[in-house]
Amino acid sequence: MPKGKTKTTAVDLEFAFYEYLNKFYKENRSTIRKKYLLETRRFLDFNNTENRGAFLRAPQFEALEIYIFLKEYCDSRPLHEIFYNWFHKRDGFEGRSEIGVRTLFGSLNEEIYQQVFDRIKSSSQNYTNYIYALTMGTGKTILMATCIFYEFILANKYPDDPRYCHNALVFAPDTTVLQSLKEIKTFDKSRVVPKQYVNWLDTNLQFHFLEDTASALSIIDRSRFNIVISNTQKIILKKQHKEKATSEKLFASEGPVYTPGSVYEKYKDLYNLEDEGDLLPNQRFHKLTRIEQLGVYVDEAHHAFGNTLAGDLTSLRTTIIELDDKLRSRYTHRSLL
Repeated sequence: MPKGKTKTTAVDLEFAFYEYLNKFYKENRSTIRKKYLLETRRFLDFNNTENRGAFLRAPQFEALEIYIFLKEYCDSRPLHEIFYNWFHKRDGFEGRSEIGVRTLFGSLNEEIYQQVFDRIKSSSQNYTNYIYALTMGTGKTILMATCIFYEFILANKYPDDPRYCHNALVFAPDTTVLQSLKEIKTFDKSRVVPKQYVNWLDTNLQFHFLEDTASALSIIDRSRFNIVISNTQKIILKKQHKEKATSEKLFASEGPVYTPGSVYEKYKDLYNLEDEGDLLPNQRFHKLTRIEQLGVYVDEAHHAFGNTLAGDLTSLRTTIIELDDKLRSRYTHRSLL
């Protein structure tokens, strides 16, 4: 390999594709928007930062645009399918330009394409999975709220369209962030929502804040337009407390005493976690499996897993995957969006 050259990996090329998708959207924005639903066009036009008085900042609006682009233009397909369609110039990418592709990918031949395709497909989930990396202070909480409002407006108008979530679960990493997420409820929706939809949202949204361990999730089965806000410890699947061996009991310190019949007694295994063991879903998790078309948002994802990133990441991901499986087995509509 020539001096000064570095080997291009599938990871590098995958990120190059993200850049190209953004480039493709910007070059074809007007054509793409013509394919959007009327309500979507209204929502985007209202928030367009080119409009005087628009509330969203440019990075927020750009993220919202790409969020909607992937959902409506790309039909919420898995990323590897979008990459396939892009490479083969089909399903919306027929007229894509070759300009810039060499800059992003170098020599994009069939072999390189297959490497990137395999890498992207290997990390694919059954549910639609987005992540946005916006800098601190950009306003991710407001962006999250804006996306949820958009989802609910479209879900109300098109209730049988599986692309739009009817309910939302927001995971926060800790109590401090959980408190800041109350802005989703108190925020003046008229700043990001067209006037004709504001009253409907105010009337129909149901907020559920799980602020302490003893809080049960009170939510009507199969209801819609619920926003559940909780830190990860309040809903994440907990590890089953295993019976200790006699020697362990002898040297172990005495654990907490639970009052018979209390919520702590009922769910005491959730508070005595020691090893991976079997996963035990809690009451809140069960309740969430009884509402359909659920969108899950993880706020401050890079801080959401505490000091044991690998283990907690696995637990959180396991929780989301298990929640998706339960919802799919219960309802015909797509579960996590």
